[in-house]
Amino acid sequence: MVDIEVSVKGIEANKTSDEANESTQVTFNVNSTINESDRGPGFLNLKFSMDVETQPAAARVFVSGMATLKGKDEEIEQLIGAKEQDGTPALFMKIYQRVYPTMYLLCGSLKIPYPAPGLLKLNRIASAEQEVAR
Repeated sequence: MVDIEVSVKGIEANKTSDEANESTQVTFNVNSTINESDRGPGFLNLKFSMDVETQPAAARVFVSGMATLKGKDEEIEQLIGAKEQDGTPALFMKIYQRVYPTMYLLCGSLKIPYPAPGLLKLNRIASAEQEVAR
């Protein structure tokens, strides 16, 4: 089993609309990066960043930090290549799950819309025709 330690090195949250509040209806756009910074037997260090913006413009949250994976080399490689059913890299989901509480608290303090805990997953909604076909 791979142990993942995540440390936030920087976080910024901005309210970009004076009219925005926690219940403002928005869509979240996420841009993420992850880069290997150091590797050795049984560990991998990664730098990450997540930039979350809303449409319409109401808020922006940016988080950056380090993730350290510890475990067997084969298991680390499996985690790096693993994808969720919707195609989202499993590693991004694990990092996002660990930084989400910090993002949630900041959004509440600024009274801006909260991103969803599963934000990085693609949500598919069936059209009316697909629903009838079921």
